[in-house]
Amino acid sequence: MKLIHDHLWGILTVWQEARGESYEGKMAVAEVILRRTQQKYSSDGTIAGTCLQPLQFSGWNAKDPNRIKAAQVDSEDPMVLECELAFDIALKGSNMSHGALLYLNPSGFPPNGLPGWVARCEEVAVIGRHHFYVPKEG
Repeated sequence: MKLIHDHLWGILTVWQEARGESYEGKMAVAEVILRRTQQKYSSDGTIAGTCLQPLQFSGWNAKDPNRIKAAQVDSEDPMVLECELAFDIALKGSNMSHGALLYLNPSGFPPNGLPGWVARCEEVAVIGRHHFYVPKEG
């Protein structure tokens, strides 16, 4: 079953998470969303279920100011269109993020205050302010 507006959740999540990043950074975030969806990594296998999984994409957290802003974006806004294009390219199989399932912007955390999952992962790419990770084997 394909949900009619499933891609919209991905595009809005890219807008929330990477609108200040380069086009490549937007594609890499889209890739993570799609890879998590495909692998059902903190996901029910839908893009909406991946993006809205609690505490996975900060823009959808209840107190994040971007949550409401994302619901109000103009579909003709150039930044939204760039996020949509990046998502479409990721759907075709780009791999800017080198297989990453996770990412973060470390500047959003205090020194020595990164989430615990970072220690259990290998960093595979840095694009703009985002660091991309894959879980270590074993």
